[in-house]
Amino acid sequence: MIGVLDTVVRCLSEGEIIGYPTEGVWGLGCDPSNQLAVTRLLKLKKRSQDKGLILVGSKISHLEQYAEVEKYKESCEEKWPGPHTWIFPTNTTPKWITGGKQSVALRLSKHKTIIRICEAFSGAIVSTSANIEGELPAKTIDEVKEIFPDILLVKGQIGGLKSSTPIQDVVSKKWLRN
Repeated sequence: MIGVLDTVVRCLSEGEIIGYPTEGVWGLGCDPSNQLAVTRLLKLKKRSQDKGLILVGSKISHLEQYAEVEKYKESCEEKWPGPHTWIFPTNTTPKWITGGKQSVALRLSKHKTIIRICEAFSGAIVSTSANIEGELPAKTIDEVKEIFPDILLVKGQIGGLKSSTPIQDVVSKKWLRN
């Protein structure tokens, strides 16, 4: 099923999972405040709850409830908005997002489809690659349909990255995925 924005927002609000293009691969997402939706997403991907998930937003205000983004704004400015995920210290993000860690992965995107989704939803969404754990992420909408036939898919094109976004710790600057 290919969704339009009002349908996408309804699905997210009702705890459903969506598929959408990201900067480098197709992603799966849901409402990060809905623990049941996040649990279903992890089961769908066969992903461990301990790994934690990335949250993506289209403006800083979408991310501020999860970490002190303003405190690290200077560190992020050269990469944001854009295809770069930063790990922030947190004590406000639910453990179903952090995987029980004291940190959260956040991305301020400039991808057109992600911006449209987050603006319509008025907040951040979960962003994890559209794949079964250990397999290659989907690069086309047809691949997503084949792996996850029952989720709502948002039309759009993936960005220019060759793979998933790089991940870097905002405090230590250490790379987790480059």
